[in-house]
Amino acid sequence: MKNFLILLFLAFLLSGCVAASRQAVGANEELEPTVVFRPADSSYILSCLQGLGSIRSKEFNAHFEAAERHLEYGSDEDSLRFICLSLNIKANYEQFQQGKDVLEQYIQEHPDSREEMAGLLGLVERLDQAKVTRWSSRKKMLDEKEELEAEVMRLQTEVEKLQGQSEQDKVRIQELRNQIEQLKNIENIIKNREHGS
Repeated sequence: MKNFLILLFLAFLLSGCVAASRQAVGANEELEPTVVFRPADSSYILSCLQGLGSIRSKEFNAHFEAAERHLEYGSDEDSLRFICLSLNIKANYEQFQQGKDVLEQYIQEHPDSREEMAGLLGLVERLDQAKVTRWSSRKKMLDEKEELEAEVMRLQTEVEKLQGQSEQDKVRIQELRNQIEQLKNIENIIKNREHGS
């Protein structure tokens, strides 16, 4: 029994030491600075784009209008969200341009993010150039299509006119054949009279 009490006493003593050491470690941890990871601004925009990938048009319009209103208050996160929405596939060209302007302004106001955001701006400008080229090509194709449609209409009118003339020519040819037949008949009648007399 004496041995049991000694063991019990040692167990209590050891558990108290462990608890005291845990408290000491806890106190030391509070003194150490906490490192908070803040994602890069461009990472925020790209993650946002990924998150909004399957958004419906109606939802997109509501989000864009809200982001546009929040943009007036000037929060960095609001600016980044606005840029993200302007890069979404559902954004029209005007919204895209607004986002590009906000991105340029953001880069000016945040020199610490300039390098990474300048890369994103480069991509946005390439996208803008591609959109303009596509728009220009589309406009050129539409102009060519209009010209071709006008040419087709002109040719159809000419074909109809020629078909009309062809019908008239057929009728005229038939009339001339009839007149020739009548003249031949008259000639035969005259010949028959001359031979009969």
